[in-house]
Formats: sequence, C-alpha cells, structure tokens
Amino acid sequence: GSRGHRLAPRPMFCAISGVAAETPVVSAKTGHVFEKSLAEKYVESTGKCPITGEALTLEDLITVQTTTGPSAPRPVTASSIPGLLSLLHREWDALMVETHSVKRALDGTRKELAHALYQHDAACRVIAKLTAERDEALRRLEAGGGAPAKRAAEG
Repeated sequence: GSRGHRLAPRPMFCAISGVAAETPVVSAKTGHVFEKSLAEKYVESTGKCPITGEALTLEDLITVQTTTGPSAPRPVTASSIPGLLSLLHREWDALMVETHSVKRALDGTRKELAHALYQHDAACRVIAKLTAERDEALRRLEAGGGAPAKRAAEG
C-alpha cells in the first residue's frame, strides 16, 4: 500500500541516443520515447520516425510531463560555462541524429550487399552447372559417333 512514500520516477531513455531524456517526448503514432531536441531535428529533416521509418510530423511528438523540479536555466552566451554546456548539448544532439542516420544507412547497405553477394553466388552456380551439362552433352555426342559433335563444334 501507499504510506506517503513516493518512488523516484524512472528515467525515460531516448530511442535514438539510449540516454535518459531530459525533455522526453513520445510519438503519438509509434509510442517511442525520444529526447525532444533529437526527435525534432530528425523529424524536421526526414519527416519520418527515427525507429520505424513511419511518416511523422512535429505535431505527432507529445511532450511528457515530468516533475523533475525547477526548469533549466536560460541559455547564455558561449563566454560562460552554462553557455558552453548549451552549445555542447546542441552539438551532441546533432551528432546523435547523424550517428543514428548513418547506422540505419549502414544497415541498409549491409542488407543490399548481402543480397547482391547471394545473387552473384547463385549466378556462378548456375553457370557452373550449365557448363558441366554442356560438357557432358558434348562427350556423349563424341562417344556416340563423333560426326555430330564435330558439326556442333564447328557451327
């Protein structure tokens, strides 16, 4: 039962970066949780969900209300430590979005390469089988009388 003890809220982890989201948003279409700045940058640039690839708009991202205490201070210029931290945070967000996009592209390229290698291997097997069948047919013709084999080879 509840005796006035409150459990500490569990952090929500961003599906892009894997880090606890400071400003979590949830996709109304897919239910995935993201860091707001990462999700907004990704959706603005692609119009898709970073995880499923489903069409997504900024309106589909719902801010999750949390009770974490006072809000973060306003960003200041780069001449102060909080300003530098803010700049570094924005740079980190951009890197996370880019890394996620690169990982997705790499996965797609690996799948395409595997498919192309499979097709190449299958084509080599078919060629080897047809060559063996042709050679066997020529041997049979030569063994059966020789003349048809010579005419086939000359023609």
